[in-house]
Amino acid sequence: YKILFVMLLLVAVFSLVVFLVVRRIVDPLKKLTEAPKKLSGGDYDVEIVDSDTYEIKLLSTAFENMTQHLREHEKRQRMLAYRDSLTGLRNTTAYNGWVADFEKDLADRNKDFGVLVLDLNYLKEMNDVHGHDAGNKLIISAARLISDTFKRSPVFRIGGDEFVVCGKRETTEEIEHVLSDIYAAVDQFNNDRRASYRLQLSIGCSTLSHDENKTLMQMQREADYTMYAA
Repeated sequence: YKILFVMLLLVAVFSLVVFLVVRRIVDPLKKLTEAPKKLSGGDYDVEIVDSDTYEIKLLSTAFENMTQHLREHEKRQRMLAYRDSLTGLRNTTAYNGWVADFEKDLADRNKDFGVLVLDLNYLKEMNDVHGHDAGNKLIISAARLISDTFKRSPVFRIGGDEFVVCGKRETTEEIEHVLSDIYAAVDQFNNDRRASYRLQLSIGCSTLSHDENKTLMQMQREADYTMYAA
């Protein structure tokens, strides 16, 4: 009976030890198996288990690194989708998204709106005479000048030589003031002796005060009309 009791006790202790060891390994593995499911669904807020077991620690570290890389990759993809690769400005996709928000904001009659269309002149001539590298430099210079002038408003490049600036609180007086600023910036750029080429912009604008009733398409047409007139 003593031998049987000791054997049963040893079996119980051994079983308890095995249970604890297996649980220590299996539980983290179960959590790790949930991580790929969440990652495949685009959920990067996965719980990375912390374990003293060497192999599981390696797996946890690998999953953590993979999650970080996926986050950075998605961030880069989102930036590529909404940013112009040449200038870094927001692109046509971003502009279309802004237009949808603009239509919602039209119901708020306590705000003034302004839309400006800017066209870079003589880009084709620059490309034909000096090559596309020179044309790209001209586009980049124009983009930098426009974004520096309109720091409070989103700036979009919606075509090869066309830019759009949208302001949700741009009054007529503010637009007139900022137009004089950008023309002054263009003059300063062209007067700089270090500049190897001249920069010329045609600008059109349309405003919508809080007491007016105008659609976005009407504002676009007005801005385009005044831009082509310029």
